[in-house]
Amino acid sequence: MTAISELKGVGPALARVLQENGVQSVEALAGMEEQQLRSIPGIGASRAGLLQDAARAHNGSAEADGEDLSARLAAAETALQAAEEKAAKAQAKAKKAKRQAAQLMEEFAEAKEKAKKKAKKVKAKAKKAIEKEKAKAKAILEGNGAEKKKKKSKK
Repeated sequence: MTAISELKGVGPALARVLQENGVQSVEALAGMEEQQLRSIPGIGASRAGLLQDAARAHNGSAEADGEDLSARLAAAETALQAAEEKAAKAQAKAKKAKRQAAQLMEEFAEAKEKAKKKAKKVKAKAKKAIEKEKAKAKAILEGNGAEKKKKKSKK
């Protein structure tokens, strides 16, 4: 309820007179008959009409404000629902990305392990080849040494 003193054109003195005669709110004033208003001391026909028009206009704007508020509320609820749907989609995308990241990490770990094994095999093969070459070199050196001894003993 809106206090009668908030109505445009109603000052403290008129508000007091209205309240003393049972008119406590703008809504009550809007619902009164013009005849009832004219029966209040100090309110004539023209003032009664002006007060009722102002009260009805105030009520109409309050109703319009209520309708506007309802429209805004509906728009806000629609926006909230759209935001929630968008958030749900984003969460689903995040879950999918997380699964893909885990899968890639697993593949990476497997590839890393495979590369380590291959490197180990290549290293072992290279080590064998080096040992083989060392043995050949040793055999050649020993062979050259034995030939020199033979030549010396022949002389």
